[in-house]
Amino acid sequence: MPGREPAVRVSYKPVEELVILEMVEYNILKLAETAALLIDSGMPVILNWAEGVAFYHQPLPFSSKELLKERMRGRIYWASVIYAAMAKYRPTLKVGARDIPVLMNPNPVLRQVAAWLKKRLGEA
Repeated sequence: MPGREPAVRVSYKPVEELVILEMVEYNILKLAETAALLIDSGMPVILNWAEGVAFYHQPLPFSSKELLKERMRGRIYWASVIYAAMAKYRPTLKVGARDIPVLMNPNPVLRQVAAWLKKRLGEA
């Protein structure tokens, strides 16, 4: 029949493990200042917020066969994460005249990361 598309099997492969290679805890002001510096250097930065923690992460791109294979096995890697306690959500953090955007993130993986980071607050 014309216009009828063949059936496509759709599947979902969730992340099973997230590996963070470097992480640094800041206070919320230092996190906002660091985000402002990253923005000034040309990087697009939006802080994530969940579980009382604000954070920014840099994932390793799937630009190599090894990292792509790892992702297909359910493992992803972040090169770094910077984070700070932020008990209540605010849509922006002010650094001078600059507003740093903060996204209340509903992503279940990022919420789990935030909970994991929260447990580590003050350990450094």
